[in-house]
Amino acid sequence: MKEPRKMPRPRADTSARAFAELAGRYIRQKSQVFPHWASAMGLADFNDQLGPNNPATHRDFGSFVQSILQELEAIPASALGSEDRLDRRALLAHLRTEDLDLRVLRRWQTNPQEHCDVAIQCLFDLAMRHSDQLRRIAPALLARLGEIPRFLREGASCLDRPVPLWTRLAGRTCEGAVAFLAGLERELAPLVRNPADLARRVRAASRAFLQYRSATVRCRPGPAGAFAVGTEAFEFLVRERTGLPHTARELAAEGEYHVARIHGELEREARKFRLGSAADCVLALRAAWDPGKQPLLELYRETTGQLRGKVVSTGLAAIPEGERLRVLPVPDFLRHQFPTAAYTAPPPWARRQDGIFWVNDLSLAVRDKDRRLAEQRQHFGLGLTCAHEGYPGHHLQFAVQNRHPSRLRRMFAHAIAYEGWTLWCERLCVDLDLVTGPHTRLLQLHDSLWRAHRIVLDCGLQTGALSYQAACRRLEMGVGFTRARAAADVNWYTAAPTVPLSYLMGRLEVEKLHRTRVEQSGWTLREFHDWFLGFGAIPSAWIVEEFGLPPASPG
Repeated sequence: MKEPRKMPRPRADTSARAFAELAGRYIRQKSQVFPHWASAMGLADFNDQLGPNNPATHRDFGSFVQSILQELEAIPASALGSEDRLDRRALLAHLRTEDLDLRVLRRWQTNPQEHCDVAIQCLFDLAMRHSDQLRRIAPALLARLGEIPRFLREGASCLDRPVPLWTRLAGRTCEGAVAFLAGLERELAPLVRNPADLARRVRAASRAFLQYRSATVRCRPGPAGAFAVGTEAFEFLVRERTGLPHTARELAAEGEYHVARIHGELEREARKFRLGSAADCVLALRAAWDPGKQPLLELYRETTGQLRGKVVSTGLAAIPEGERLRVLPVPDFLRHQFPTAAYTAPPPWARRQDGIFWVNDLSLAVRDKDRRLAEQRQHFGLGLTCAHEGYPGHHLQFAVQNRHPSRLRRMFAHAIAYEGWTLWCERLCVDLDLVTGPHTRLLQLHDSLWRAHRIVLDCGLQTGALSYQAACRRLEMGVGFTRARAAADVNWYTAAPTVPLSYLMGRLEVEKLHRTRVEQSGWTLREFHDWFLGFGAIPSAWIVEEFGLPPASPG
């Protein structure tokens, strides 16, 4: 009897080459089909392009994603090295969730925001990233302006029974786009050779946004709650985007537990101020805060610089050589489209790796003294904002990630990693007195409570257990939000399943790792932070699965 023929084992170098070729093929194809994505990744050759947007484009790309996903699943993880295995796992998650979105959820058909957001973001991102060199980027902006009418016409042809909430939000985006384009024209007119051509393109693009808004309203609407992905899809997204093994019911229970726990801590902290409930206390402290005569922009710059210095002096984490964070005012024509502060990370593959911390001081446009002070007080607690957005928060994390040896790893950004890290940083900065003041712990706890409610809301909205109106009421009653602020928060929750829960769940994951490595294994805080950041913004569950829990300090 013949011995069964042994199948040859794949060689590691062959599998690694196959994986690298497949990843490169995916990036090249996506860049050709969606050049605005390639531009956002930092590939400057695509800055002047806005690709096709018709139904065939999305269907064909969905088929491509499905085929390349099957090829990737056929590459054995065991034949790859550890870092390649992490890249493979992250790319699998990326492709699987993209496949779900394109072929099952079909957001390109049901969410009108998908098309108008791309049309405005392709201009907005370029203008913001190159705000100090608009003349240089003006030709790319002009080219994209000229493509917007065609892009939005094709987008309108994609729509099929859109979600009513998203249709209303798309209408607001289109109205805001017209104001944005008018401001952009004012900025670019002195910088271009032919201002009349610029004006013509702006008029055509503005008209296209308004026509797109009308087209979305004429569509036969889908069910009001159709933003919910359903329990099965939500739990799939939880596994692929966060690495967590929990069901939706388990996550909701975790959220309720942390709501009760943090609420108790917050009320105990509030009693120190004798100003009523925690919500009343926060309002009273904000109303009493006096930012002084120093301009807010200077205060942000000073605080950011101090925090960077403290990160260095305490040895909290290594700061990459050559990193730079610019603290800049939001341009006048964008002031009413920005929160009080925001961060723009450098594109992962761009040569220029400057982060931008935007400060939106609306008080500069107000003459009345009382109204001006009220606007300035919206920046109450800016120390924690600087820690969240700058050092040791988002900017430090992306400054490290964008220097990762793997070009592929720089592409991934999982909210459970980058938002979990920033909430960890907020707590750490209070615990270590890097951000000082009698109210800092109160604010940190208040923001943690908000993020605990997000876990429950994310699960409820996406499984259909919670209505839009009930979600808004929960933020009003549980966190003290105004009706408008609660609605604004819930609006984006509906279109971003798993992201809202990733903030606090991500911090809990960092805390879990801290216990095993610092408290139990003797690592220093610096060793722990450098280790964690060195993997990039991917779920820590994958890192632990790959490398396990080391028993002793690496030092």
